[in-house]
Amino acid sequence: MTDPPAALTDAEKIRRLPWFYAHSGCNAVFSGLTWFGPVFVLFLNELGLPKTRIGIVLSFLPFSGILALFVASTIARLGVKRVFIVCWGVRKGVTACLLLTPWVLDRHGVDGAFYFVLGCMSVFAVLRAIAETGWYPWVHEIVPPAMRGRMYGINNVVGLLAASTALLAASWILDALPGLLRFRVLIGIGVVSGVLCVLFALAIPGGAPGRLRQTAHWQAMREALADRRLVLYLSYTALAMVTMQAVFVAFIPLLMKEEVGLPSSRIVLLEVAGSAVGVLSSYAWGWWTDRTGTRPLRLVLFVMGLLPVLWMVLPRQHAVSFIGALAIACVAGATYNGWWITDQRMLYNEIVPEERRTEYLALYYAWIGLVGGCGPLVAGLLLDACADLRGSWGPVTIDPYTPLLVGSMITIAASATILSRLRRYLAQFPLQPTGDTNGP
Repeated sequence: MTDPPAALTDAEKIRRLPWFYAHSGCNAVFSGLTWFGPVFVLFLNELGLPKTRIGIVLSFLPFSGILALFVASTIARLGVKRVFIVCWGVRKGVTACLLLTPWVLDRHGVDGAFYFVLGCMSVFAVLRAIAETGWYPWVHEIVPPAMRGRMYGINNVVGLLAASTALLAASWILDALPGLLRFRVLIGIGVVSGVLCVLFALAIPGGAPGRLRQTAHWQAMREALADRRLVLYLSYTALAMVTMQAVFVAFIPLLMKEEVGLPSSRIVLLEVAGSAVGVLSSYAWGWWTDRTGTRPLRLVLFVMGLLPVLWMVLPRQHAVSFIGALAIACVAGATYNGWWITDQRMLYNEIVPEERRTEYLALYYAWIGLVGGCGPLVAGLLLDACADLRGSWGPVTIDPYTPLLVGSMITIAASATILSRLRRYLAQFPLQPTGDTNGP
């Protein structure tokens, strides 16, 4: 593994944070209009892909995170900033290839379009995995520990404001333009924003190459896995994240379209509403978690477990369906951002030792990739298998999405149980400033 390079002063870190925020804002626009969020899921649906194939495409992004185990030491040796900039830049060109999808669809049909998008996704996912393997330790280096909660709060505000503006424009474009043309326009805007994102990242400090250490790469990984803090954290966060990626983010937009009966433009407006509430709540979440540690996570997981119930009782094909979906989206937006801010502060402040961040964060990224990749695959298969499921149970409408929503409630309950054990362990054996990770 590698030792970290010479430390930056807190004053220098704080002075350069505006570049960090600008990078995040542009990246939020790029993400929301291309590979992430409802626009991409609706794009795949417009191509005529079945849900199993949509799940396969979506699974490539998280699955690629497994590469972190194999490339982390090399990235640290070369310099996390250098590797990040190169991969972050090249992936914008790969994304631009999506603009050719309608041409492929016309000439090779739905199957050809599926394999073309899958190929683009595969290359993009590998580049993203390599870049983000460097990004996590880079962020750990450049943000002062005492203000990580507030930084994530401010960063979320910037990102969500940028994403909300982009999605408002996307809602109008989806209504104004026909067929696949509307998605090509959105992807083009996203690529331009992505290029700006790379340029802003050049001004962020840190990320220099580290010095080679004698500890072998895989031995360092095994030592990290012997830390009970990390094992409990990975178990809890995997269950929470797979629920959000496989259900809340990936397939709720299709629930809104196919069962609730909302048009694509209104589905994007739901994302805007959630982002707006996220903007309003982000700084408060950061302030709260900086003062109380992991305590907000209990409330977050409780509300997250209620969301599937709200979606199940949401009226279908009704005049009030959009209003109800909008209210749920607002609750979901605050919940998602509360989870992300408090979870990331716990990871960086209470789980990861400063001098061992490369191996810890490589394991984190690889694990959430493995679990997150399985989620969309299983969800897509389950939805296709339950395609004929119809009925009702009191106020609950039973449809193909019901088993998926019930399953998400179970995973959130399991996540909350493991979190409770982790919080007790952290209270008894807190991470020492020296990086001592040994419990009993």
